[in-house]
Amino acid sequence: MTTSIGGELLLKPPNYLVKGVLRTPVGISVTVRRRKAYNPSFFSNSTFFDNHVNPRLCSSDGMGEVYVNPHQDVDMINDASSNVALFVRMLGLDHDPLDREQAVIALWKYSLGGKQCVDMILQFRGSVNLTVNLLRSESNAACEAAAGLLRMISSVDMYRDLVADSGAIEEIKAVLRRSSLSSDVMEQGLCTLWNLSVDEKLRNKIANSDFLPLLIKFLEYEEVQVKEAAGGILANLALTASNHNNMIEAGVVPKLAIFLKNEVEGSKVIKNEATNALLELAKDEYSKILIMEEGLLLVPLVGAASYKSFRPPLYSWPSLPDGTKIEKNPKPSRFGASELLLGLNIEDNNVNIEEGKMNAMVGRTRQQFLARIGAIETEEENKSRGGLPSNPRFTLLPWIDGVARLVLILGLEDESAIARAADAIADASINEHMRVSFKEAGAINPLVQLISHPSDTVKLSVLRAIQRLSISDDVCQRLEEQNALYSLVDLLSNSEISKSLTRMILDILTRILDPSKEMKSKFYNGPVNGSIKARGAARNAGLTGNENVKVASTTSLETVNVVDLLDSTVLSRLVDIMRTSSPDLQRKAASILEFASVIEPCMEKILSIDLETGLDAVLQQKTLNGMRDYSP
Repeated sequence: MTTSIGGELLLKPPNYLVKGVLRTPVGISVTVRRRKAYNPSFFSNSTFFDNHVNPRLCSSDGMGEVYVNPHQDVDMINDASSNVALFVRMLGLDHDPLDREQAVIALWKYSLGGKQCVDMILQFRGSVNLTVNLLRSESNAACEAAAGLLRMISSVDMYRDLVADSGAIEEIKAVLRRSSLSSDVMEQGLCTLWNLSVDEKLRNKIANSDFLPLLIKFLEYEEVQVKEAAGGILANLALTASNHNNMIEAGVVPKLAIFLKNEVEGSKVIKNEATNALLELAKDEYSKILIMEEGLLLVPLVGAASYKSFRPPLYSWPSLPDGTKIEKNPKPSRFGASELLLGLNIEDNNVNIEEGKMNAMVGRTRQQFLARIGAIETEEENKSRGGLPSNPRFTLLPWIDGVARLVLILGLEDESAIARAADAIADASINEHMRVSFKEAGAINPLVQLISHPSDTVKLSVLRAIQRLSISDDVCQRLEEQNALYSLVDLLSNSEISKSLTRMILDILTRILDPSKEMKSKFYNGPVNGSIKARGAARNAGLTGNENVKVASTTSLETVNVVDLLDSTVLSRLVDIMRTSSPDLQRKAASILEFASVIEPCMEKILSIDLETGLDAVLQQKTLNGMRDYSP
């Protein structure tokens, strides 16, 4: 084209400085303003960005931005329309590649004016298809501008289907697979897919097994904008449950989990998108376990108001999170440094704190500090994870902070928060490391105290947490020390409790009152005044292979009066369970009775109750089951 078109298309708002002019080959100048960083306040107040545009996704930090004055007169708008038509015609395949490149750049900059500018471009048929065709250009500038224009068009709800139907998804994928590609092209292409992935119908086109590994690879890219766009796409894809299996198989969990660990730096955007993606994936139980294996815990968001009941402990001699008292320094510091340093003598080379206890102290310090200053949950965070009461909200924290946060919530007054924290503890107790971590963080003591809580919802959640934690022998020992047996037995004595509560109580008691361990204790150490030796003594003697070595017990069973604990009411209740319950509950009730039968005073009580009816019910059921097994 050799004809020069006179006049200028001035695209600028009032009160903004013009710092650059983009000139096209045909003589039309487009005034632009360059900037270094994205200013969200402008877009939020802009007349052009209405509810149909997502400024967060369609912003650009590239060559500059163009803003259109909404108060320009009709003649100027008509001139803009004719000039836009000229640029669209220049996109045609019959034009020189350089002219096409300059035209798409001009249209891209013009589209940054907002929805009205995008509407004006799309008045001309074929503009989207011609733009998609330019994605095949070998010029990075042309590809960037084409992807940027598609990014702006796809940011408007009503045009997303038009962009997808033009084949933009397939072409962008092809561009992103190129071996040599600039980060600017990557950013514009990924942000276009980010906009398109908002539409549920288009997610399946994006989330195929071939493209997901490439998308995950972009999470490792150096450019922050590329990481953010890739994370945003994955967060949107995770909103569709059918995509979860493909995402898990592609290895998305460990790549996203990296951004949420304390020692890893990253932008706020990528952290938020990684959190959103993993929270959606965590709705599947298998995926939840994978996330926790990466060192992250799901922690309920209970609301900033719930933490107002948190009362930090008054000054006292410090102790470890699990309640262990720290011995006072026999040689206190001249200036009180011993107390300032939690009572530890830093000059004592014999001081040795286990790693688990150190992590518990670090986590407790962080969470209590946040609670004291009112920053543990901000209103902004609550709104960003907003949901209905029927859709509980969660966040993801590194396991050290997550464990401490859950223990802190157990001490609040909000019943709903307590129940959710207890459920989260139960879900997180997937291995011995996590169970011991909760023990070291001091979760056992508040859980035992909450067994007698008046709310049935709290009781159910607390017992579920104790049930999962009691798989660990170390936790069982701590339960004994905290006198959990009294609360459990007292609750079991109530025949009106639900079957689910009964099942969990029996499960916990059978782990603590294991008859085989009691027999070992009697064999190795002998009875002491009719009391029960600790399981730790028998276990330690067995591990060392020296049955003659007596190990001092550290558990509360040494002082528990089992005769009073297992009184006639409890024993009768166990017999009733044997008569009327399922085989699983019958087995657990029989196991506790077997434990009691080893103790002579308890045996006398067992003989005084109607034990035969319970045994008959169990044996009869065994016989019937055996007949069914051998029936033809």
